[in-house]
Amino acid sequence: MVTSFLTQFPAGSFEVLTRPFIGEAERFSPFMEVVSARPGIVFHAVIAPELKRQISALCEKLHVPCWDLTGSAVGFLAKAAKLEPQSDSQRLHPVDGAYCGRINAMAFTLEHDDGLGLDTLAEADIVLAGVSRTGKTPTSMLLAIQGFRAANVALAMGVTPPRELFALNSQKIIGLVIDPGQLAEIRTRRQTAWRMTQTGYNEPREVAKEIEWSRQVFANLRCPVLDVTDQAIEETAARIVDLLGIPEPSVRTQGQELT
Repeated sequence: MVTSFLTQFPAGSFEVLTRPFIGEAERFSPFMEVVSARPGIVFHAVIAPELKRQISALCEKLHVPCWDLTGSAVGFLAKAAKLEPQSDSQRLHPVDGAYCGRINAMAFTLEHDDGLGLDTLAEADIVLAGVSRTGKTPTSMLLAIQGFRAANVALAMGVTPPRELFALNSQKIIGLVIDPGQLAEIRTRRQTAWRMTQTGYNEPREVAKEIEWSRQVFANLRCPVLDVTDQAIEETAARIVDLLGIPEPSVRTQGQELT
């Protein structure tokens, strides 16, 4: 949440110090000492009411601005849903069916990276296709962390795409494209870092031809196409889920659905 807030200010406006797990007894006192030694602005997300009170009291004593990230939101939910909050931080990461599903999704994605596991490609929830360096692998992993069984297939001009790709329901495939100039720059950096032999891999004209060829492949597949130029993988993943109309893992509490 704080990272999102800080995007609204000029870069470098704030120095961010993080202290995880301060709800644990042995970590709470050192956190309080840091606040005392380096007073600034405090954001916290502790759940226990007593710890909330202690943080608030210290910050008030030091004249340090303090904001409880969970308090007002939990209060709003309690009032709107007419439910009593339980202040149980252990429920944040339960090892339940949904958790096991995410772990299995990550295992599936690792086994279906860069064209691996074609014989079970149809079991994927999402299949990303695109030429080299269009962000297929990191995007697939992010989708897997969210619980989607994602696979990705690399395309190379002059090489026939795998028949398993064409056998899929086109509505689970996303074709990734990117501005050819940007792709050429990305490939040049990679080619230099890996000390690769000079080829047409990063030559702008060849890259442009490759992107155009991949668009034709996607037209034949009749799948949605997403341009990832200047796009973070988090946004790419969100747009993929939206394009395919796949329901995201739901958050539920006491039978009430949050949207």
